[in-house]
Amino acid sequence: MLSTAWGQAGTAPTFQSLLTRDLANLVPDTRFSLNDKIHLYTVWTGLKGSHSLVVKWVRPDGKVQETTRFKFSVPAGDLNYRTWAWLSFKKSLLNITSSDSKFIGPWKARLFMDDKLMAEYPFQVL
Repeated sequence: MLSTAWGQAGTAPTFQSLLTRDLANLVPDTRFSLNDKIHLYTVWTGLKGSHSLVVKWVRPDGKVQETTRFKFSVPAGDLNYRTWAWLSFKKSLLNITSSDSKFIGPWKARLFMDDKLMAEYPFQVL
């Protein structure tokens, strides 16, 4: 799990993120197979107002395979706001087989908030 803050000390929102297979059982992992759905789960603390979130899923060859984008507004009084994005190799457009070697190896999930790179999460697809 990674914890990070941005902005001025004392007033800035913070966040903690992890990569996991299952949102119902938040066990951190960095090693996945082509059969897994890979989630980047983040808890934002002290975040207020409207924001845009982007996660770029970067393949071993450095190309962006998929980009997840969404806009959200944090409800007033909500101290811990949760977001998640996922990558799946079993979608209709990405029905990958084990022979697709360009998907095997070290990946990165790049987390952006309001167009600012917040963190990068390395993981392996085996």
